[in-house]
Amino acid sequence: YHLPGNGALVKALEHCSGRRAVCVGKPSPLLAELIATDHGLDVGRTLFVGDRLDTDIRFAVESGMESALVLTGCTTAERVMQLCSEKDGGKRSTAEEPMPNVIFPHMGMMG
Repeated sequence: YHLPGNGALVKALEHCSGRRAVCVGKPSPLLAELIATDHGLDVGRTLFVGDRLDTDIRFAVESGMESALVLTGCTTAERVMQLCSEKDGGKRSTAEEPMPNVIFPHMGMMG
C-alpha cells in the first residue's frame, strides 16, 4: 500500500493547529544553510548524493550544490530517460525534477 507524502501530513497538522508550517527539510535551501553553517561547508564545493530527483537533486540544485543521482532508490533510469526525451523548450528537466550533474547506477560506482 502507499502512504501519503509528508506534505499531506503537514497540511493536516496546519489545519488542526491553525498555524502555518515552516519547511526546513529537503528541498528547502534553509536546511542547506543550517548544514553548511553547522559543519563549515562551502555549498559551492559540496556534492549532494541522493536517489530522488524531486527532493534530493532539487535540494542540491536550489541550494547551489553539485548533485549526484544514484539509481538504487526512488528515481528510476526509465524516469530519467523519459525526462530526457521530453521536449520543453530544449530543457531536459523540470523545476520539480531537475537533472543531476552526474548519475550512478549504484553507490559502489562512486569510488
